[in-house]
Order: sequence, then structure tokens, then C-alpha cells
Amino acid sequence: MGSTYETLLVAAEFQATVDALRDAGVTAVVVPLADERVAVVPAEGDRDSAPVRSIGKDLSVRLGRPALAMYVFDSDLIRLYVVRDGETVHTYISDVEMTVEMFEDDDGQFHPMIDNVVYPVDFEIPEGPIGDDPEAFAPFAAGPLDVDAVGTALRDSPYVMAETQHWAIIEALGLPPRALTTAYRHCDPSDFPAAVLVHS
Repeated sequence: MGSTYETLLVAAEFQATVDALRDAGVTAVVVPLADERVAVVPAEGDRDSAPVRSIGKDLSVRLGRPALAMYVFDSDLIRLYVVRDGETVHTYISDVEMTVEMFEDDDGQFHPMIDNVVYPVDFEIPEGPIGDDPEAFAPFAAGPLDVDAVGTALRDSPYVMAETQHWAIIEALGLPPRALTTAYRHCDPSDFPAAVLVHS
């Protein structure tokens, strides 16, 4: 069985992030990574998953700062959502073909659906990633964005397991990856200096 986890990277002050999570009633391990770069490892709920996208939307409104909601599924797939002011403004999917579902319209026509977006019947499904623009992740870099390093990590060539690619993406942003690549169920706050456990 592969590695599956959900985490958040918040571009905000550490204590403000802790307070916002507490006010929102979210249980999470919160780890300072760099100046105004905070890892949030939220507790899993139903089906052993954490609703990081909705948590990110809420935090982006409460803090007035962007959040990056991150999903790694079964060592096969990465989804990254840049959230600002409660809205998803950028989506990255590491392998689009893995996410395609078919949607039947009222006329019996089948449309490809990717990440809940329905496309025309004749839409050509791209191979590999979508949303692999490194500039979209600039708000989360620790210092000036290394466009080449982030771009290479997002495009995953040659192929590696999703958790390895995710680690490389975070490293390319100039941040320590460990907290952002750990599921809450496997997370020991004592492993991270200055981490805070927030209870709902």
C-alpha cells in the first residue's frame, strides 16, 4: 500500500496560524518552517482523510494570507491547490490521466471530468501534469523563487513515487519537507522543534 497524506503550507505568521486554527476548531500539529511559512498537519476525519482544501480556504480568509492545500494519494498522485481569500486560484495535478472520470450529460454524451470540471466531449486529455507553472507557488517559497528547481520538481522527470516528488517540490521552495510530508496519524509533535498541537 502506498503513502497517502494531506497537509497545508500557510504563508502567515506562526502564532496567528495557531490562533486561527484554534478559533476554527481544527485539530492539527502546527510547525514553523521559516519566516511566515507554517506547516499544518490536520487530523484525519472520515475515510482517514483531512479536508485540507476547506481548511485552507478558511485560513486564507481568517489570516488574509495564501495557503497551499496538498494531497498525496497512494504514492501515485499529487494535488496542490493554491488558495487565496477563500478561493482556489491555482490547481496542480501531477498526472491528469489518473483523475479522469466520465460525466454523462442529458443527451447521453460522455464528457471527461477532471477535478470536478466537465470538459467538451472531444477534449484531448493531456498527458502528465497540469498547473506546473512554478510562478504560481512563489508566495510559498522561503526567499526568491528558484523557478528552474520548482519547475523540474513539478514536472517529475524521470518518474518517482509521489511522496518523493512532493518532498522535492517542498525542498525546491527552500523549505524543510518533513512536516509537510507526514500524515497526522503518523506525526509525533516532539519530532519538530517549536511545534504546537492544536485541539478542536
